[in-house]
Amino acid sequence: MASRQNTETEPQDSQQDAHPSENNSRANCNSQPVDPAPAASNGEDSAMAWHPPKHAPVPARVSASLPERMDPALDPSSLPPPDPSLESGNGSVQGDAAQPGTPTCLRDGNWFLKLLQAETARMEGWCQQMEQETKDKDISEEVMGTVRSAVGSAQLLIAQKFQQFRGLCDENLNVNANPRPTAQDLAGFWDLLQLSVEDISVKFDELWQLKANNWQLPEKKVLESHHISPQ
Repeated sequence: MASRQNTETEPQDSQQDAHPSENNSRANCNSQPVDPAPAASNGEDSAMAWHPPKHAPVPARVSASLPERMDPALDPSSLPPPDPSLESGNGSVQGDAAQPGTPTCLRDGNWFLKLLQAETARMEGWCQQMEQETKDKDISEEVMGTVRSAVGSAQLLIAQKFQQFRGLCDENLNVNANPRPTAQDLAGFWDLLQLSVEDISVKFDELWQLKANNWQLPEKKVLESHHISPQ
């Protein structure tokens, strides 16, 4: 009986010894799928060469997905920063809604005062430059009268209407002013001032044309030719 048990146990041991070798071979096949490629025949090389690319992208996808899981703020960081002037930066809809109101807020008394200051400096520069151009020059009285008319109109506009508009801007900035001019009132008055400024600019353009013509009136010669009496 003992010999039978030994004979029965020996195949079991041999089977148990065979299983680890099979498991090792299976583990080696699973862990190293690329190893059979060198041992394959020439006909199988082309077929086995396609297996590594099928398994190669797998770790690449895993490694590419790891940074996205570790850093979820990648997508928000690619967006532009919100406008610091806005109270909340939740999208561009609020920014677009706030932009139309921005020019109306800027068109107050301070904004028109800056325009008035720039316009005053420009017209005063015209007057000073024209006075220097005509100083100590042999210019006819008729031309000098044209120069004085343009300079006087500019100085009168600065002294009267510009000062009136300056007072309206100050009242607009005064919260306690009654009545207080609105931004629309200032815009309407400024449009009227621009009409006067354009008229004066036309006069100064004529003066520059006279200077280019050596301060001579070309139309005067034409008029004198018509008054010649026939012989």
